[in-house]
Amino acid sequence: MGSLSRFFQSPVNAAIFGWYPPRVLRGYVRLLGSAYFARVPAEWERYRDGLRDAFDAAAGRRRLDAQLERRVRLGIFDHYFEKMLSAYWGYERIRGYLLRRVRLVHADLLDQALAAGRGVILSTAHFGAVEFLPGSLAWRGYPVTMVVRYQTRRLKRTMEEIARRAGVEPLDADEGAVMARALASLRGGRIFITELDEMECWKPTAHKVMSLFGRRIALDRAVELLHRRTGAPVLLALVERVGALRYQLVLETPEEHHAAPIGLGPDAQLLKRLEHYIYDLPDHWYIWKELRHLEQFRAA
Repeated sequence: MGSLSRFFQSPVNAAIFGWYPPRVLRGYVRLLGSAYFARVPAEWERYRDGLRDAFDAAAGRRRLDAQLERRVRLGIFDHYFEKMLSAYWGYERIRGYLLRRVRLVHADLLDQALAAGRGVILSTAHFGAVEFLPGSLAWRGYPVTMVVRYQTRRLKRTMEEIARRAGVEPLDADEGAVMARALASLRGGRIFITELDEMECWKPTAHKVMSLFGRRIALDRAVELLHRRTGAPVLLALVERVGALRYQLVLETPEEHHAAPIGLGPDAQLLKRLEHYIYDLPDHWYIWKELRHLEQFRAA
């Protein structure tokens, strides 16, 4: 059947997304996703293994039970609903939808950071309605650049056309030279969006160690390097689901959080804040199976 992502992004499903309202489409994706996991149970087990591993390591956190596991499953499906809606529902419809349905929280932090004229490093994650992040900003007039990866050629063509019309500058990770292009974007005064939980892309630093999901890991310093070379302010940006197809884009300065590690730089601060969000809203994180990548970064 192929991967879950490719399963959802079939030509038939792409066509269906052009015809129905969001409530119907979300139900359709949830039905399809349930059928996929029933047909490929090993795939759900990979997600469940990561979920259980993280909660086993979370002393004093909430208890993992069948109801929470079900919510995580639905959250995975909702991610693909949001991805498909962004790509295939139609430009004007998705533009209006995001402007109506996504509320910005602490937008003043972003405005103040941009006013410094050095660009802004906006760190996000595979969390909540992240697919809505670039459009929610670009359609409000913010200059956005974002690293992207495409699972299918059809999705690449569609999203690049939407990005062009919206004024978003996409940096395809498969084309290389991401760091150089990110630096150029920041020096041009743009918002550079990067996903800080791309664990398979991390380059660990042995002398920088932090605790994450119950593991002591060597830290990746990509955000710190960008910050040092440009002086661009660093913010955390996460799109939460807050009700019936409603969302809020929360902007934060991660160093102000009580759990921010001291002396380890912005990458550790961002990851620790993200960890708190993930434990509080586990159904918002949809890459639980990727936790296995943390093993390669274990520190002594």
